[in-house]
Amino acid sequence: MPGKKIFARSEQISVYKIMEELIKTFHIDWKLLIAQTVNFAIVLLVLWRYALKPLTVLMDKRSKEIAKSLDDAKVIEVNLAKSHKEKEEIILTAKKEAQTIIEQSRLQGQKQGQELLEKSKEDVQAVITEAKRQIVQEKEKMLETVKQEVGSLVIEVTAKIFKELANEDLDEKMVKNMLVSLEQERSGLDKIKE
Repeated sequence: MPGKKIFARSEQISVYKIMEELIKTFHIDWKLLIAQTVNFAIVLLVLWRYALKPLTVLMDKRSKEIAKSLDDAKVIEVNLAKSHKEKEEIILTAKKEAQTIIEQSRLQGQKQGQELLEKSKEDVQAVITEAKRQIVQEKEKMLETVKQEVGSLVIEVTAKIFKELANEDLDEKMVKNMLVSLEQERSGLDKIKE
């Protein structure tokens, strides 16, 4: 093992030699290198404290705002889809209500039309009944007039016949015939009256 130590030690010496040669070749001054390292650390600390940290905070804030905006956009999209669906449901409901109203109006129109038709039929029936009643009255008046005229004609004819026959002997048979014919005329008038 003593050989290994010698080898390790010789490696360390060679690394130092290489470093010294590099420092001489590049003209590196240790004091200046340490000062530059301290300056770099100070600048790095200042940049981190006054530039990088606020920039990181600003970027985090902006990232949160963007994420919030994306979430809001998703919520808006969901709400828009929901309102579109509600709009469609409202339109569908309105169409159904309109159809119901139209159907009710049609049924009510038919009902009113039927009622008007029935009322018209009743009015026509009333007019027909009144006309029939007037016809019956006119018929009765006419029959009464005809009866009176026939009665007066019968009386006149009978009177003439009796005058002519009065001079002659009246035959009982003839009087009976006249009475029978008067009865027949009277029954004929009664049939006409009915």
